[in-house]
Amino acid sequence: MNGAASARTIDSDTMAFCDESLRCRTGGTGIYLMSAVVMPPHKVPQARDLMAALLLTGQSKLHWRDESARRRLSLSRRTASIEAEIVIATWCRMDNAHQERARRKVQQTLLAALVDRGVTEAVFESRGPVRDEGDIAGLAGLRRSGVLPDGLRVSHAAGSAEYALWAADVGVGAFGAALDGRPEYWTEMLNGTKATVLTCGRCALVHGSGAAH
Repeated sequence: MNGAASARTIDSDTMAFCDESLRCRTGGTGIYLMSAVVMPPHKVPQARDLMAALLLTGQSKLHWRDESARRRLSLSRRTASIEAEIVIATWCRMDNAHQERARRKVQQTLLAALVDRGVTEAVFESRGPVRDEGDIAGLAGLRRSGVLPDGLRVSHAAGSAEYALWAADVGVGAFGAALDGRPEYWTEMLNGTKATVLTCGRCALVHGSGAAH
């Protein structure tokens, strides 16, 4: 980031729903992933309805890691039908003992990219009051330094209450699976969906498929 970031303004009214996934590995080789599903406000009710319809009996929320391989294919296909943009941010070589630092770094990368896309509101899944407050404190620092504009609203919502967050969970799960050698879910996501994998904040490379579709 450079000083020009403080001059950025938000030109449109767009929302993003964001979720994360961790690939913890030994020896500081893990990776922290974060996805955002970006859409105009008028599409949000449709996205919520579509994701809610995917819930199985007995489930209180969708969670990628709890789903079978067959269900993951279906979830990827249906989530792609929202026709939102999916943006993926990464932080590689993550030390498992410093996951919160990795989160702050990847969140900074993602939010800066969302501002460039005209996002005015970003909603993250709540991880509880203490961790949510940590997010807000970190973002306040980015605003003071001019990295993020004051007009970007960031909030947290319970995963069981905000169905649009489930689309971000599917997106980051599908991308993470591709990094682990199971690309079929991510391939389904790319059908009819624009997807961008941002340059990794740690190594300045693009992990996985970085091409926009």
